[in-house]
Amino acid sequence: MNEPLRNFDPAALHPLFREKALELLDRLAAEGVPFRLFEGFRSAERQQYLYAQGRTRPGPIVTKARPWASYHQYGLAGDFVIFEKGAWSWDARGVRMRYWKRLQEAGKQLGLEPLSFEMPHLQLAGLRIEELAEGKFPPGGDASWLTTLKRAA
Repeated sequence: MNEPLRNFDPAALHPLFREKALELLDRLAAEGVPFRLFEGFRSAERQQYLYAQGRTRPGPIVTKARPWASYHQYGLAGDFVIFEKGAWSWDARGVRMRYWKRLQEAGKQLGLEPLSFEMPHLQLAGLRIEELAEGKFPPGGDASWLTTLKRAA
């Protein structure tokens, strides 16, 4: 299976999460903390591809969630990664560990919650994956988010 494309377009995100994600990136940039949105909305095919890594495909395990068991499939999560000198970095040594801690701290201040086992991941706090799977979404969805969600279903 070829790797499905990652989606880093903020328009594909639910407006509540989109607003918080963009504010987070603005705050961090103002502090000189170089993060960008690496991936936001994720198709079920891409989630399955990532889930297979470390299980049926080579590489380390990068997610515990199967398709539709991640906030990514609902446009309510994002992976934020250090971007320096034109390259992505997951490095957590030295000053970069402070960057990762600041990412999570600033995210929490905006109503986003991290996962203890996925450093780049932040999701809208206060939701339940079971309710999302039943179609119970936060209010305020817009056309760009809904179109993306319907295409993925």
